[in-house]
Amino acid sequence: MTVSQKLYHRAGLIFPLLAVVLALLLAKVIDPYLAYVATSWVIFGLLGMSLDVVWGRGGFLSLAQTAFYGLGGYVGSIVAINLSAVTGHSLLWTLPAGTLFGAAVAAALAWVIFYARMGPLQSTILSYTFTLLLWSVSQSFKIEIGSAVIGGDNGMSNIPGYILGFGPEAETLGPGDGLILVVIVSAVAFFATRGLMGSTFGKIVDSIRLDIQKTELLGYDVRKYQLLTFAWSGGLAGLAGALFAGWANYLNPSIFSVQEALLVPIYVLVGGLGTLAGPFVGALLIGGLSFWLGGGAVGGQTTLILGAMLILLVLFLKNGIVGTMAKLWAARLPDPDAAARAAGPVAIVPQELETILVEAERQAGRAKVLKTEHLYKKFGGVVPVNDVSLEFRPGKPFSLIGPNGAGKSSFLKTCVGVYRPEKGSLAIGGLDITRAPVFQRVHAGMGVKNQKPQVFGDLSVRENLWIACYARVGDRRKASAIAEKVLTMLGLEGQADVRGSALSHGQQQWLDIGMVLCLAPRVVLLDEPAAGMTNEETRELSQLVRTLAKFTTVIVVEHDMEFVRTLDGHVTLLHQGAVFAEGDIETLRADERVLDIYLGRRQHV
Repeated sequence: MTVSQKLYHRAGLIFPLLAVVLALLLAKVIDPYLAYVATSWVIFGLLGMSLDVVWGRGGFLSLAQTAFYGLGGYVGSIVAINLSAVTGHSLLWTLPAGTLFGAAVAAALAWVIFYARMGPLQSTILSYTFTLLLWSVSQSFKIEIGSAVIGGDNGMSNIPGYILGFGPEAETLGPGDGLILVVIVSAVAFFATRGLMGSTFGKIVDSIRLDIQKTELLGYDVRKYQLLTFAWSGGLAGLAGALFAGWANYLNPSIFSVQEALLVPIYVLVGGLGTLAGPFVGALLIGGLSFWLGGGAVGGQTTLILGAMLILLVLFLKNGIVGTMAKLWAARLPDPDAAARAAGPVAIVPQELETILVEAERQAGRAKVLKTEHLYKKFGGVVPVNDVSLEFRPGKPFSLIGPNGAGKSSFLKTCVGVYRPEKGSLAIGGLDITRAPVFQRVHAGMGVKNQKPQVFGDLSVRENLWIACYARVGDRRKASAIAEKVLTMLGLEGQADVRGSALSHGQQQWLDIGMVLCLAPRVVLLDEPAAGMTNEETRELSQLVRTLAKFTTVIVVEHDMEFVRTLDGHVTLLHQGAVFAEGDIETLRADERVLDIYLGRRQHV
């Protein structure tokens, strides 16, 4: 971690701590009614943070947070009504019950959304539909559970307040002490969430947000991480709902309403998306303005004034209040991306490359043959992969060539698992992976580099490599050691702390290849790896591919025939999705049928 990163990290810890201390001090001196109202603002901030976890960090806009919030409030209240009358200490029952139920319902909804592989828009609509469904059902839902009565439109009353003492004589906390309690609970939730998002789990979640496909190509089960993130956010929302129920002593179906559901994203946007602390600032600002304007300060134009101010904030502070402050703070620190502008071309260090490959070969211990048999994939009337049976082994690189539309990339995507074949089989070293999801194919030994460089732009070069290494070894220290070796191999030690997005196109290509090598794959698939590279970089790449092929199976899809010639390997020509010819590049160049295909001459087109 650089000096800039350390200072930025400390600022993200110190300022929230100061805010918590200030809130605790103010709770003792402010007017009791203001303390009572301010308690709700902190609760709304906690609800907003639950959305920030899944949206700002996970990349999924959920409109179901108020559903988990309301369910957590109802379930926590049912438990508290039935047990706190006997034991006292309502929070001992309501907070765990609300949190766990919110997390469980969120996990169930996440399973439907993510394992069905819905698109972002469909997922958001489904989450919103779930909230609307609860709002509709709750208006007529009536039931008695012990002493708790849910009365449909009449809601649920007689919810115990914040009781910390034990026994039936324990008293409810006053407004000031209630605010202190909510601040402490919210602070614990905030720092626990901050710790989680700063851990390895959080780095993987960030990677999924930045590039979900690349994260899966590194071997991560992205749907599992999405489900866990959503469950955590549901738990936070359920906790906020349980706190709200104890604060209001009453719940009704309006907690699931459209207005409530759409207000939560506003808290996040105003405060700062992805900051975790931002939703608290957003809720405080909106709540405080509503309280002040509602007191008659502007002659009854509260909604108009508040709406105009929120629009201005969102338009001119696109990163929110906390996000803008963070950017201003970061601007005063040394720029880690400056090293990218001073960097020369990447040069592979052969000694380091062979050390990494020999070590990977010793650890692999299984066959490295990729074999396809009668692989067939169609889209309507188009058949991009037509009965392809090929076998790839280590020793020399394998190149797949053919004009545009020949089926090269489609064949590669079928091997990777992006496309599922209608017929045929695919195996690595005898292990059938025909129906395996992408991440399981990576675990079986497959490494994939797509045509465009796929790096995590907001992460440093070192972090990009570390994420790839951790996917294979599952150990932080080992991952760091391997990442340093790959850094040296790529000659990028001077750019280790540069963000991936600041690298040149060629450097991003190399970093992407380095991430694939971190996986120690037994089969490497490269889709037009020389695209956008200089002549010098292409020569380095050719040397890399030839060296790789000594230790593992390498398959290259490429249009650049001169690059294919330098690989000096086996070449397969695809045409209309099928294998048309095979041999070395010079033999194929001399074949009139091949020239007919490339030139569009009628005989073989």
